[in-house]
Amino acid sequence: MAIAKRPKRDQSATDDVVAERFISGVGKQQSSVADEEPSVRRVPTMIRFDRDLLAKVDAEAKRRGVSRSAWVQYTLSQVLEQGGR
Repeated sequence: MAIAKRPKRDQSATDDVVAERFISGVGKQQSSVADEEPSVRRVPTMIRFDRDLLAKVDAEAKRRGVSRSAWVQYTLSQVLEQGGR
């Protein structure tokens, strides 16, 4: 498998910066060693998408330069933080 360059991102978009920080963990609060939880294991999940919706998800993830999984996790976390609206 060839290694491809990361797609160029629009640096002016605030959402891109927030997403990148979320994905890289920069936004996490620092805690003492005693307060740290054991590392959380990610659980593989099967979700079925309509092909057109999946194409839109992939296009947005590519535009931001992140994986599909990272974009879906970020987007879901944003919706849930806003009360599921």
